[in-house]
Amino acid sequence: MKSKNWFWGILFLLSAIFVIASQVDSFKRIGLLSYIATALLLVLAGISLFDLNFFGAFIPLAFIYMIFQQPLGMVRISAWLLLFAAVLTSIGFSILFRRHPKHKAIRCCKGNDKGKFSYASDKMDGNLVYAKVSFGSSSKYVHSDCLKSGEFHVSFGFMEVYFDQAQLSPEGAEVFVDVSFGAIELYIPRHWNVENNVHASLGGVEEARRFNNASENSPKLTLTGNVSLGGLEINYI
Repeated sequence: MKSKNWFWGILFLLSAIFVIASQVDSFKRIGLLSYIATALLLVLAGISLFDLNFFGAFIPLAFIYMIFQQPLGMVRISAWLLLFAAVLTSIGFSILFRRHPKHKAIRCCKGNDKGKFSYASDKMDGNLVYAKVSFGSSSKYVHSDCLKSGEFHVSFGFMEVYFDQAQLSPEGAEVFVDVSFGAIELYIPRHWNVENNVHASLGGVEEARRFNNASENSPKLTLTGNVSLGGLEINYI
């Protein structure tokens, strides 16, 4: 189901619930703007949870608790403690239920890189590449004559990835990034076609698109993944 269908479907269901709740004495003390904010926050939390984006799920729930704690006589918790608890909960769930892209077994151009990724160690040579940085920093250089797929994870760290020594597969390639409490910078040849589908939750994605000189016939590099409380920077060289 598409995200926009989730958004409108959940929004109308929540609206129906709030119409009924507005007739209850305890809820009458809550203003219309608070209802609207709660509905939007719940929609964001639901969509984020469906995508296993736990920062986008638990932080909105913390804000909802702030809205309702006084009108409903709930336990008084400071805003900073609520947000801190939401961040810690998000980190814990992200570690326990880390999202990985679904890779199919594929035959690469040279025929010597078959199957799925091996997550045992970094692999920057070949047509399937993988790297991970936690609590540190690193620069990675992709060496490939027919890049099909890549995966990069950064948590509490920083990573630079250079693609100038790689060539894309004629069918294109997909690179998955997973960034939480960190940053990653991608250096991509300016003649590559790049489709950026990375989702940012309490983070930022910057792309210097004006430096991209790709033609319509160039192979496509598709970027997917999630950035939570971190940053992704796409540079063209």
